[in-house]
This record gives sequence, structure tokens and C-alpha cells, in this order.
Amino acid sequence: MEDNWKKYIVKHNDRNIREVLGDVIGNNRKLQKGYSTLRIKEAWKKEMGEIICSYTQKFYFKNGALTVYLTSAPLRSELSMSKDKVITLLNTSCKEELITSIIFK
Repeated sequence: MEDNWKKYIVKHNDRNIREVLGDVIGNNRKLQKGYSTLRIKEAWKKEMGEIICSYTQKFYFKNGALTVYLTSAPLRSELSMSKDKVITLLNTSCKEELITSIIFK
């Protein structure tokens, strides 16, 4: 009689939430693209600072190419001269090689 409670125990799949989310995002391309874009936006805010972010209008990320729309022509020119450094900085912050090229408009 004391063992009747054992049939009501539900067995769970013991997996870390990071593993589960990694599987879900890894299998869905739309989620993967959106998550990558979000990570890049957060890295941009963190690495570039408030002043450059105030001149940033919008981002587009597709197939490794990041397009950043800026409102300041001198800033666009300055960042265009150091594209490689910006790409390295953002990829390091994201801890993954997401960005292969960057376009400032």
C-alpha cells in the first residue's frame, strides 16, 4: 500500500535550459537570425557607447553582412575606415564569428 504513490511520479528529462534553447534556436532559422540580430544590437550598444548609439538609426543582419544606418556622415566615414576593427570588436563581444562584413549607410 505504501508504494501506490510511485505510479504518480512523472519522470522528467533532465536537461539544462541552455541546451533546450540551443536546440530550439539551432533548428529554426528564423529564430536563429532574430537571436543573432539581437546579440549584435546588444554588442553594438555595449561596445560603441551611448554617443555612437544616438547616431544609429537601424540595423539589418543577413548572411553574415551587417548593415548599419547612421545619421552622421563624419561618423559614417570614420567607422568605414576601421571596419575590420569594428567587426572584430562585435564578434568578440558576441563570442561567435557572426559578422563577416559590415556596411555603413
